[in-house]
Amino acid sequence: MSVEYEGVRRVVYGDRDGYYGRATFVPVCPNCGRFVKADAKKGFQGEGIVDEPDATCSKCGRVQMPFEGFI
Repeated sequence: MSVEYEGVRRVVYGDRDGYYGRATFVPVCPNCGRFVKADAKKGFQGEGIVDEPDATCSKCGRVQMPFEGFI
C-alpha cells in the first residue's frame, strides 16, 4: 500500500478469479490531488490495463487514477 494514500478508499476493477485478478487504483487526480469520480468499467488489454483516462476530476477533467497494482 502506498503510504502517501494510506487510509484512502480504493477503486477495484476486475474479477478475483479472472486472468488478471483485481486492478487497484487510488481515486485521486494525479494533477491536483482532488478526489475523482471513477468510471464504472476499466478495460484490460493483453497482459495489462488499457492506457486511457479512467476518471473525471472536477477541476482537471478526464484523468488516469494512480495504479497500485493487481491483487
